[in-house]
Amino acid sequence: MSVRPPDRVAVLGAGTMGSGIALSFARSGSSVQLTARRASTLQAARTRIDESLQLLVASKVLDTGDAGDAVARISTTQDLEDAVQDADLVVESVTEDLEVKHDVLARAERAARTTTVLVTDTSSIPIDDLATALARPESFAGMHWFNPPELVSLVEIVPGSRTEPGAVEQLVAWTRALGKRPVHLRRDIAGFIANRIQYAVFREAFALVEGGVCDYADVDETMKAGLGARWAAVGPFETLDLAGLDVHEAVARRLYPLLANDRDPARSVTALVAEGHLGCKTGRGLYGDYDDAAIEALRRSRAQVLLALERLNGP
Repeated sequence: MSVRPPDRVAVLGAGTMGSGIALSFARSGSSVQLTARRASTLQAARTRIDESLQLLVASKVLDTGDAGDAVARISTTQDLEDAVQDADLVVESVTEDLEVKHDVLARAERAARTTTVLVTDTSSIPIDDLATALARPESFAGMHWFNPPELVSLVEIVPGSRTEPGAVEQLVAWTRALGKRPVHLRRDIAGFIANRIQYAVFREAFALVEGGVCDYADVDETMKAGLGARWAAVGPFETLDLAGLDVHEAVARRLYPLLANDRDPARSVTALVAEGHLGCKTGRGLYGDYDDAAIEALRRSRAQVLLALERLNGP
């Protein structure tokens, strides 16, 4: 018998990630309560959800009737306890701050049923560190989504040392029922799989730019036209088997000693952050100034490529 998504889901935190996670569940038939402390945050989340649905309809991923059904399944509230009391699954997606997450998770656990599965969307905090705030860590795990969650298929399922195998199996099944592609980590590790690989790439990319080898656009074009396009078809280890392990061994012996091993963020990033320039969110980043039109064009380009990959690969 096929597994259905959870009937009732509470998403705690209504930022970019929370709103996209809520939409992902609602599209698949779950009734979703989306929570935030401020009414303005919830209103902004509604706007993001509407914009995402407009894109999905325009791209013929959804019809207008399905989009309307998804919206109808999402309700918003500032009352966390009310949101979680009947939930089958509670997804915490608040700011990446240990104390804030401890408070939100502990409140949710106290108000939820004992059978509720509780997960966090953290991208960097170890699951066991978060579980110290909980009385039932056996029902708690990581469920790490990727931005934008309504478009990216990958979801990392990360158990803590005390997470029951049954909870992990349930999360993997629910994730598949959403049409997503779950990856189950065998143990908790900071950064999980994707971010550890991604930040290794970031470190080498910045080293190449700051070493005068190339500029930001050269790196981005290399990833989009070469590595990223190829890795969307075959992953790193499949690539090695196709190319030949002897070739990899020979190249690795030459390159590994030469790769960047910096322990601090890139100087260019540190300088921009110190000046208050944070990228698209403030209008200036690594590529200089962004106006609203440029930001929208970048986001739409990303969305179109992700939608094309989703159609090509399927769940």
